[in-house]
Amino acid sequence: MEVDLFPASDFDGWAGTYDQDVLDETRFPFTGYQAALQAVLRLAQPQPGMRVLDIGTGTANLAALFLARGCEVWGTDFSAEMLEAARRKLPQAHFLLADVRNGWPAGLPPVFERIVSAYTFHHFDLGQKVSLITGLAEHLASDGRLVFADIAFPHRAGMARVRQTVGEAWEDEYYWLADETIPALRQAGLDAAFTPVSACAGVFGMEKR
Repeated sequence: MEVDLFPASDFDGWAGTYDQDVLDETRFPFTGYQAALQAVLRLAQPQPGMRVLDIGTGTANLAALFLARGCEVWGTDFSAEMLEAARRKLPQAHFLLADVRNGWPAGLPPVFERIVSAYTFHHFDLGQKVSLITGLAEHLASDGRLVFADIAFPHRAGMARVRQTVGEAWEDEYYWLADETIPALRQAGLDAAFTPVSACAGVFGMEKR
């Protein structure tokens, strides 16, 4: 049986301190966190009434930005405790307990104008990233867009420099490497671009061709 390296229980236990932790931008990996969320908002270009899905919504920090722009906001997460925090923060939004790895959840509308995410997909290797993203893209409106912020680097050398700088604070996870991810996404039929935000954060904008 395959071991889940990132079980929901880990995130249930983190829900109570998550907002405090991510706002400490002095430490890896959250340097640039708020700027990354703002970059998602800017690149997504939300309009009032637009239907937006936040994958791995956590405590709804990203979802809150879209709700403030008048969007119809939906969020999914596999952590029940994170979702409880999200519901308390945004009672006007719609939240579902679901794992993105298990396909499109029942109860979600079939089509969204925007699908966004923040600090979720570094838990998946490159093959999983591409497979999951292309699956999500099937639920985009004709002029839809995916915009994801995460722990990301332009290339492996850049990641190595940050790893050396942060020392013992480094954790080995499946961080995005733009020079590997963008060609893989393009090969899968998605136009993609990378916008760096800090030494360890960046945003990927993706659209179906």
